[in-house]
Amino acid sequence: MNDHVFDEYYAGVYDALYQDKDYGVECDFLEQIFADRARSPIRTVLDLGCGTGGHALLLAERGYIVTGVDRSESMLLEARQKATARGADCDFVQGDIRDLDLERTYDTVVATFAVVSYQATNEDLEDTFLTARQHLEPGGLFVFDCWYGPAVLAQRPTSQYKDVERGTERILRYASPVLDISRHTVRVNYKVLRLEGDQILGEIDESHLMRFLFPQEIEHYLNEHAFELLRLCPFVEFDLTPTEHDWNVTVIAEAT
Repeated sequence: MNDHVFDEYYAGVYDALYQDKDYGVECDFLEQIFADRARSPIRTVLDLGCGTGGHALLLAERGYIVTGVDRSESMLLEARQKATARGADCDFVQGDIRDLDLERTYDTVVATFAVVSYQATNEDLEDTFLTARQHLEPGGLFVFDCWYGPAVLAQRPTSQYKDVERGTERILRYASPVLDISRHTVRVNYKVLRLEGDQILGEIDESHLMRFLFPQEIEHYLNEHAFELLRLCPFVEFDLTPTEHDWNVTVIAEAT
């Protein structure tokens, strides 16, 4: 997994950078998956790589018993503050999803917003899939999204610029990607600036190594860790089949 990403500064601007992300629609999509694919009603959810709690908090507010796990204590601090402000009952735990053992099982394990793509090596992927399996009984669901190899190679990563406002501040982020076809990775180099008028309030440089995955590769890792692939679909498009135009795909698997 990447080291030294989502530190205190980046965690502080994370929600502002993704203020346009529709967590409600994405949780609707998860609930569609639960309703369509779960053998029994979903009550308990383990959210791996929960970040600042965007999905975990909404699911908790919808009545699920949710545990969110993240390696970044700074991201979890943001999540806990939001939970307190909203009166949401959600448990947040600091931990590395590659070697996590909460000594209990859940009805479903989810890993949203490309958390699995942050597992850049084969060992990281294997350890993350093992963690998911250890926290599920047979028949439990493992749902995650990731970067889709056919789309990444067809479209190719490009530099991106984002400019958002937060109160009197502007937050600028420039993303510069470096593709490594042989290792199935994209290193995304970020520069983030916080501005108020002409004054720079802070800046940070971070490098995020992302892995893109292919269908047979996904199925292989699932099978090796006692999962059956149930469905592969474009992100939030349950009834469609992924194409080279779908950068993000959702994987639905069942523990065997």
